[in-house]
Amino acid sequence: MAALTLLWGCNWPILKMGVAELAPLTFREVTLPFAGLGLLLISRFTGQSIGIPRGLWPKVALLTLFNIVGWNAFILFGVQRLPAGRSAILAYTMPLWATLFAALVLREPLSRRKLLGLAFGMAGMALLIGDQLGLIRSAPYGVMMVLTAALSWGFGTVLMRKWPLPVPQTTLTGWMLLLGCIPLALVAPAFDPKPFAAEFAALSPRSWFAVAYNIALAGAIANWAWFTLARTLPVAVSSLSSLPIPVVGVFSGMVLLGERPGPSEWIALALVVAALFIVLFAPGRKAGAGSPIAPPD
Repeated sequence: MAALTLLWGCNWPILKMGVAELAPLTFREVTLPFAGLGLLLISRFTGQSIGIPRGLWPKVALLTLFNIVGWNAFILFGVQRLPAGRSAILAYTMPLWATLFAALVLREPLSRRKLLGLAFGMAGMALLIGDQLGLIRSAPYGVMMVLTAALSWGFGTVLMRKWPLPVPQTTLTGWMLLLGCIPLALVAPAFDPKPFAAEFAALSPRSWFAVAYNIALAGAIANWAWFTLARTLPVAVSSLSSLPIPVVGVFSGMVLLGERPGPSEWIALALVVAALFIVLFAPGRKAGAGSPIAPPD
């Protein structure tokens, strides 16, 4: 969880640096396959199987559609039009959607602790969103793209929990990243008519850093960490565990892009920490009583 928070939190301003010079879908069509191949190589060298049984491919395809394609296709267009920190805040309304989807699809009970934690976390998000209502009204397209990405990711998180596939997590994540780049690569030319080679030849060192970061760290390691959490924890807990990421996004935007947090950011941070404490540090239960079952890895 700590690695995920740092890697994805710092990636918001890095993403903005990357899509400043590369079209969003072109950026992802390059980073996703290399991240996926890297994870499959790790699976191979650590003795895990990289094969997926034929009957599981339809479910893997649907998981990829919502968790990889839907998320990446919409979020990068939103990041282009909104500040990095505010994009992160809107994107991490995801716990709200995931918790609601889980109650409908998985019949996960909404305990008082979960509801209270969700209320604290979303209060932090609402505080920051309220600060930027003028910006949201002036860039409705960007807001719509980010919220659509959050809905797709929230539903994908529920599907990860609904279908505990008997596949090692590193293998599953690698194949999802590889499959996800295919539809993005097919539609990328429609949004980016520039010659592929010429576009990369003109990249600045900042953009090359963004590409490398999104292959190795935000792509391979962070995706593996997230899908591990999503498969092994109840949806309300795994989705709420992502709430510190936009806070890190706001402060990393301050460091890398010169964005400056104010009192609302500090209050939001306190609310998010309170939400995590409420949900993740529940009173101990008897062993085996309702504890999630981790898939084989």
